Amino acid sequence: MIPNLEAEIIPTKSIADITLGLDFERFKANSKYQIINDYTELESTYSERDKWLILHRNEILPWGDSINEIYCYWNKIITLTFNSSTQRLEFIYAGQGYQGKLLGLLGIGDRLDSVRDQYNFYFWGDKHYLEYKEDCDKAGELIPVEIETNYRTAYSDEYSDQIIEGFLIYLPPEERGHLT
Repeated sequence: MIPNLEAEIIPTKSIADITLGLDFERFKANSKYQIINDYTELESTYSERDKWLILHRNEILPWGDSINEIYCYWNKIITLTFNSSTQRLEFIYAGQGYQGKLLGLLGIGDRLDSVRDQYNFYFWGDKHYLEYKEDCDKAGELIPVEIETNYRTAYSDEYSDQIIEGFLIYLPPEERGHLT
């Protein structure tokens, strides 16, 4: 499975023509990959281009939360996150080097404010979301795509020159861990 780095970003569906909900075994059967054991090995192996690097993470965090996920990395551009229990793809991240657009408007390297006439901005955690404006039948709804910028603060007049560095799409929380 080779990602299409120019494919449109489709919220709650796909990035790079890779679809959320994909089965991990199907992914492996259609991909050239290498299993790695830790993040140190990830950095040293990135030089081997055009194959997926797969890292299984199963640990308890210091505050008691557990993580049991499978991360698949493509050339430092695409990261897939599979739920280890369901073996289904729940998150897709696209970063520097990705050329596809969100809504045909926004891509990596674009200014966030290039769409301020069409959308409001909502900020939560350290990510932005696009929100439909009042003159639309979806007024107030968020487009379910996390937008990472070069700032980790909300868009404002003071921080208006934010450049997009990445996009994260995801299965809605109610669907995570429940696919069959």
